[in-house]
Amino acid sequence: MLSEPWEKLWKSEEEFFDSGQGEFRHETSFVAVSSIAEQYYCEYKLENAFTFGEIPTETKESGTALHDELMPTERISKEEFVKLVSKKEPTLAVLGVWGSVGGLKVIGTPDHIIWSGGKPMWVVELKTTRGDPNPLWEDQENQVRVYGLLLDRMGFDCSKMRLAVVRLKSGELSEDEKKEWILRVSEALIRNKIQGLETKYQGRMKAHLLEHEVERAEKVVSSKAGYWLNEREPVSSTSIGKCRACEYNSVCSKSLFKPT
Repeated sequence: MLSEPWEKLWKSEEEFFDSGQGEFRHETSFVAVSSIAEQYYCEYKLENAFTFGEIPTETKESGTALHDELMPTERISKEEFVKLVSKKEPTLAVLGVWGSVGGLKVIGTPDHIIWSGGKPMWVVELKTTRGDPNPLWEDQENQVRVYGLLLDRMGFDCSKMRLAVVRLKSGELSEDEKKEWILRVSEALIRNKIQGLETKYQGRMKAHLLEHEVERAEKVVSSKAGYWLNEREPVSSTSIGKCRACEYNSVCSKSLFKPT
């Protein structure tokens, strides 16, 4: 039998999802963290995804495949989850996060969470790239910040929690390295040895470490909430590079680049 705090959490989660009424833009009941992050890339790309549906690309498919290789998961019961994350020694387990922020009902699932004693210690997002892994893009930073905020909203003790965006250059790991990657990253974060891992994979990976800042994360959501609340129209990017890379550039009314 689960303890009272956990039972309360699961009951609150059920009530939260039962409250969805399709009140947000595109008649959505809940706003995905990934969608809020996409707004920081280009809101018209997000708008086009709702309008035209997802357009598959080789880059997305190869990135998803690599992501799944690096972060394999298996479903466990709530009881198994609670037992696992309640251990004093660090353990690895992921759960869906949710909460109300800035007038929105926000949901998502982080890539990776490191726990100790029932408390989240690290929230980790893994991003793959064909280019330089050293820059940290605004959308990627904001995504992990909102995941951390939702864990806080759910009532977890996040006083010692930190955030990490680990950017990895695709095609740089052997098959054996792929199998061990998430364990290597987790151990390096737990032991404060992430710089050693960066040195080993210099030019191939970069771990961006962030502090959990509630007010900053709240602002990430609230500054974009007007789009979902139908208070304004989407805002397009002003970057021709983003438009050139966007799979919707042939149908987007705001595109700065049109394929020939």
